[in-house]
Order: sequence, then structure tokens, then C-alpha cells
Amino acid sequence: MRIVFFIPPLSRPSGGLAVIYRMAELLAGLGHEVLLAGMSRAVHAAPAESALPFLDWDKADLKPRDVWCVPESWPNALALGFRSGARTLVYAQNWVFMLGNLPPGANWSDLPVEYIAVSQPVSWFLEKILAVRVKAVLPPSLLDCFFTVERKPSPAVPVRVAWMPRKNKALAEQIQRVALALLRQSPEAPEILWVPLRDLAPEEVAAQLASCHIFLCSSLAEGFGLPPLEAMAAGCVPVGFAGLGGWEYMRGSALLPCCRHCVPPLPLPERPWGANGFFVSDGDVLGAGQALAGAALLAASASPVWKDLVAEGRKAAGYYSGAAMRRGLENLFS
Repeated sequence: MRIVFFIPPLSRPSGGLAVIYRMAELLAGLGHEVLLAGMSRAVHAAPAESALPFLDWDKADLKPRDVWCVPESWPNALALGFRSGARTLVYAQNWVFMLGNLPPGANWSDLPVEYIAVSQPVSWFLEKILAVRVKAVLPPSLLDCFFTVERKPSPAVPVRVAWMPRKNKALAEQIQRVALALLRQSPEAPEILWVPLRDLAPEEVAAQLASCHIFLCSSLAEGFGLPPLEAMAAGCVPVGFAGLGGWEYMRGSALLPCCRHCVPPLPLPERPWGANGFFVSDGDVLGAGQALAGAALLAASASPVWKDLVAEGRKAAGYYSGAAMRRGLENLFS
């Protein structure tokens, strides 16, 4: 049996593509025959040290005993599996990409494929909304650099807030303006320093996060949401939106009034940690601004509550190790 991963012809790197390569490399390490196949191999597609063989699209030559793994955002690639009779898997890394990608009249529940979800929230979405059966939940893993980076000692002020401009930049800036307007009214308000994360290697992202207190979550559609979890591993407290998928590991504190009405749309999976951030309903710009202002005041005060949030966040991050992902893959493909 070969396990063949479809590699989309992306013009730039993506977190989802990195997870696919991580899966492929772990499976190869477990002794499986793993191949990659796609229309073209972009320069950025594979890590420089990767030794996994890459096949041109027209040379994949899938067999009925093969497993053909396709990301949810490229349903046209499923046809190669259908024609060959290979066992076809869809790895759903983002619930929103499951909407609107099929031709009119086609439904995911009608296709002869099996589904793997990146998180419990995505599994819930697939089963409750799209009426498909999920074979397994396979979360990604954090890179070691987010656990091992040295957290630089820093004064309580300025409060450093990491954010990602590529995640709804205009929305994030609105949240920042609301927070600053509220903080101007407080005599105890700390100075805020915004730290944008863009075009950085993972080690550089880890170093930046380790220098920050807060991570602003501005994405409305996440299958899992690795950046906030990476921030937790580096000692930041996330504030903002869960994007649905973040409820895999996010557990909100009700300490701030603006967060008390945030009710997740699904039953939260049991996890061995408590509150690790301040979260509001997706798209609630005013609530997110209020949460950010309140979190900044807490961070500046060095409150024991803040230290508890950081500790619980690190506990959550440790749950998603490379060893855990390896065990999940071994159980799934054995």
C-alpha cells in the first residue's frame, strides 16, 4: 500500500501545506511508502531537507490498494482517486473550504470518500452541517521551536501585542482602535506596542511571540488555528475570535464582562486545562476591542490571574506535540 498526497500548486507557502508535509514525513518515518503528487512542484513546496519522492500529476499511476489523500480545498483532485479505484481520503483542515467548492448540485455526502478532520470543531461541522461521517480527528502538531524558545524577561510596559496582518487586517485594525480608545480613558493604561508577524521563518515567529504578552486572534474561519496555539506555547495570552476551529483548545475566561456572553456553537471536547484566553463571538469587533483593552490592563498589572492564563495556555500547547500527531497517524493508517 502506498500513501499518496496531492500537493496543490500554490503560489506561496501556507500553514495547511506545511501540515500536509508534516503528515507525509511522519508516515514515512513510521515505515509507510509515501509519495507526493501534483501538477507542479513550487520552489517553496517542500522543506529543503525533505527526501520524499514527488511525482508529476500524470505519472501518479494510482492503484486500488493505494490511499489518495486530498485537501478539502481541491475537490477536482478527487477524480484521480475515483478513476483508479484508490481509497480516497479528504483531510478537512478548514470548515469554510468545504462550502462552495463543489459543482452545483454536488454534495460531499454523495462522494465515495472518507473524511479526516483537523479538529473536533471541524468534525462537528462535517457531521452536523454537511451530514458526512468522519473517520478520525487528526490535529496538527507544534514545532519544537515554540516550546524551546527563551522567553525574554521584559517590563510590564509596554504591553506587546502580536498580530497577523494577513488575518483580516482591516478587522484587526478596528479592534486595535477600539482598544486604544478605551485605554485612553484609564489612568492605569499601559503603552501598547503592536508587533506584526509577517514573512517570518517559524523560529523568527517563535522569538517574536516570546517577546509579547498578547496574541490578537482576528480570523473568522479556522479549522484549527495554529498561530494562537503557537502563541500559547511561547507564553502569550490569545484574545479575540476562535474562528470555530480554535475551540479545539481555546477555553475562555469570563473575568472580563465582554467575554461572558460568548457561547461556542458546539459542545466543547473535554481537555485537561482551564481558561487560557479571552474570547468573544466571531466578528464581534467591539467585544474584541474591549477584551483586548481589558487584557492589556491585566498584563500590565502582573496579576496572578494573568500568570494562570499563561500556564494553562502552555498546558494546552503541550497536548499537541509531534509525538501526539505521530500516534494519531499510526492509529489511523495501521
